Amino acid sequence: MAARSKCRNRKQLSGGTLRISIALTVALFSLAAWADTLDYARQTVVVTSLETGSIGLQVSQSLQRRALSLLGQASYDRSRTVAGFLAAHPQAARRLERIALESRHGATRFLSDGAVSTEHEFPINGAILNVILPPTGDGKLLGKTACPCCGQAWPEGKEPPPGVRPVPLESGSGPTWTGILIDATNLGIQPALFPSVVTEDDREVIGPGFASAEKLAQLGPVGWFRDRTQAFVSERVGTNPLVIRALRVTGTNSCDLVVSQYDAARIHGSKANLQLLSECRVGLLVDQP
Repeated sequence: MAARSKCRNRKQLSGGTLRISIALTVALFSLAAWADTLDYARQTVVVTSLETGSIGLQVSQSLQRRALSLLGQASYDRSRTVAGFLAAHPQAARRLERIALESRHGATRFLSDGAVSTEHEFPINGAILNVILPPTGDGKLLGKTACPCCGQAWPEGKEPPPGVRPVPLESGSGPTWTGILIDATNLGIQPALFPSVVTEDDREVIGPGFASAEKLAQLGPVGWFRDRTQAFVSERVGTNPLVIRALRVTGTNSCDLVVSQYDAARIHGSKANLQLLSECRVGLLVDQP
């Protein structure tokens, strides 16, 4: 009798454990279905709704607010979040609140309890980036420079007069790159909306200072790639990019990359390269975009 009682108890315990396990699995799946995410590789905020009736394709104001709330938590640059940027720029914050966000209907999942999980995708590039752009076009060339008028080497240490911007001092014909790819694998880089590449003495090499405002809003500053093949087949970086290995990450948000002075001079070494920076034809090779 005692043995049969113990056996029944074990069966009851096993059945109870199984029911608890199934309940936990369903709960975790439901939580996952609710999880809002910011996909930097696709430059998209993904907000998930749960519905018990028919699938609703209309994007409610509450979903837009959730998208903007998640965006506010994202890193803006090396030291600020988007919310921090908006707090310092109230006019941009008001503009962002007023715009009607573009949205796309994403994946739909039918859950075991009859509910429907629907993803709503809000692109970051375009209208959103246009509202929160940092200043552009104020970058200073690194490496050897020349007078834009005569092409002669610019005297080292001499500041150009107002309105005059030196150009790279080019020595003969070099390779024609299709883009610039910064290898940041195994460095622990964290994503941000506006990451930069700097020298070891913290001078900007790649960033808003060298980007066209139009292209920066349209494309975002960089593409995020998990392997070289993915980067090489992309229109952004192309099949023959200048590949630079980053030394380390920097900044409070660990989103900026440090490169050597030698590599900084290579990146700024030609007008063609500066055009690539202006067009945001830059990719970051990372462990997980």
